[in-house]
Amino acid sequence: MLVKTMRLIVEYFQEGFYTKENNEEALKTYLIYSFSLVGFVFIFGLGLKGMYTSTHTLTAILLGGSVVLLLNLFYLKRTENYILSGYVVLYLFFALMLYLIYSGGVDNTGPLWIFCLPPVALYIHGLQRGLLDLSIFLFLATFILFYPDRNFLEADYTAAFKVRIILSFLLVAFLSAVYGYSREKSSQKMTKMRKDLEFFLRRDELTGLYNRRGYQDNINKIQDTHGAILMCDIDHFKKVNDTYGHDVGDFTIKEVSKCIRNNLRKQDVAVRWGGEEFFIFLAETSTKNAYLVSEKLRESIENLTIRYNEDIAFHVTLSIGVALVNEYISLEEAIRNADDAMYLSKTAGRNKSSIYN
Repeated sequence: MLVKTMRLIVEYFQEGFYTKENNEEALKTYLIYSFSLVGFVFIFGLGLKGMYTSTHTLTAILLGGSVVLLLNLFYLKRTENYILSGYVVLYLFFALMLYLIYSGGVDNTGPLWIFCLPPVALYIHGLQRGLLDLSIFLFLATFILFYPDRNFLEADYTAAFKVRIILSFLLVAFLSAVYGYSREKSSQKMTKMRKDLEFFLRRDELTGLYNRRGYQDNINKIQDTHGAILMCDIDHFKKVNDTYGHDVGDFTIKEVSKCIRNNLRKQDVAVRWGGEEFFIFLAETSTKNAYLVSEKLRESIENLTIRYNEDIAFHVTLSIGVALVNEYISLEEAIRNADDAMYLSKTAGRNKSSIYN
């Protein structure tokens, strides 16, 4: 009956955690659950056993600690506040281990349990805070063990045992810290690699502007905000490639992209739409202001000298189409309208901005 009850408790607290989103917070919450759950089962089992083999005080402390861990499990399952729950788990273990050092536990084996603290402390609080916690614990343990005349010690340990238990704890703490340091550095490296990968997946490799995937990620932002669309195309770009080669063509696109970024606000979105064509979304912008921005951008490109080296320097121009996007004009329609306006600029002689009417 007891085994069945414990199994039901374990199943209840694990329910839903294998389906949670795989991120750092979900993982930490799940592991704090695991610490609490394992600690509850283990301490509760020792408490039951202690009813027959240990002192009443130790039994009461073990059963009381298991109740605290059980309540912590309910709290964590309800709120997912893994930070506060982590404090409860760690400092409960600290208090229990200090008591085991003081009392000796069963046959003076209580201090042997302290070696589980370093990995738990370093995981819950990280390297720096975890080492501080372990230093405080080590100071208190040393104080209890070596205070003159055993005024704070109920158990009877030999001097050699006291020294060895402290040195062994230091060794385990050191090895745990080395592992924690390497894990932290590895985690930082993986986080940076993940962010870099996400950046490059959404950015055009040549220009650093958004690519089509990055555009898809910004669709909701564009659709939920009134603004204007600019469709831009570099005039006679094929002639640049034919005259100077594709390396110079790529360099030209990069220089034009820099100029585009320099003429936009932080809330605007610029996308390399394909080849020498660019999509720009101007947030919360009227037709009049969008036209002014397009003209400023067009003039900036016109005055930009594309200097590839000492022998190759030239100018390019942009043809731009402007169209509104709002609750009455869908994004797809606005893109078609801006595209039509851009081709109007092309047919009108290029190096122009045209508003879709």
